[in-house]
Amino acid sequence: MAVLVLSLAAGAAIGRLWGRHDAGRDYARLQAQYQQSVARSADDLAGLHAKVDLLQGQLSVEQSTRSGLEASLQHAQDELARARDRLAFYDQLLPPGPKGSIGIRAFEVRAQGPVLHYRVLLMRNAAGDAPFKGRMQFVATGLRQGKTVKIELEPAQAAGGQGAQPGALAIEFDQFQRSQGLLSLPDGFIPQTVTLDIFEGKTLRASGSADVPLGDGP
Repeated sequence: MAVLVLSLAAGAAIGRLWGRHDAGRDYARLQAQYQQSVARSADDLAGLHAKVDLLQGQLSVEQSTRSGLEASLQHAQDELARARDRLAFYDQLLPPGPKGSIGIRAFEVRAQGPVLHYRVLLMRNAAGDAPFKGRMQFVATGLRQGKTVKIELEPAQAAGGQGAQPGALAIEFDQFQRSQGLLSLPDGFIPQTVTLDIFEGKTLRASGSADVPLGDGP
């Protein structure tokens, strides 16, 4: 009987020890799994932080680019508004003629030694589908050897003596055209007035004159 009791007690002790051993293994396994899960979560969080930083950087660049584009657009709109105001001002000074007509809205000349500097503003009322193509012709009236003469002026020679600038007097535009350049003056010729004629083919479309200011020259 005593031996039986001792055997039962020993079996119970061994069972408790075995149970504790299994519980320890389960705890170690769970702890390892938990640590692995924590490590994966940390990696995922780091990846999310990196993605957020990248998106914030892209957003900053896009906002900066958008601000620059908005500023450029506003500047272009301001320039367009000023151009329309100037056009309306010119229209008030000199109302446009019939549809398709060419008008010389501004024309001035200034002698600079052996050349004549000119500036021209041309406008076309109700531009059509095709642009206006023509040419400018300058005829100066002045004194030469004490006599009043008229001389057709040619474009000044390009630097290096390569001859007149090709196409310097040709014009092509839809509604308005600003043009400026230099015209050669013959030796001994003193210009007094200059007439600008606008031709389309052989047809005279517009004409205007400008005085050469006194005192201009070398």
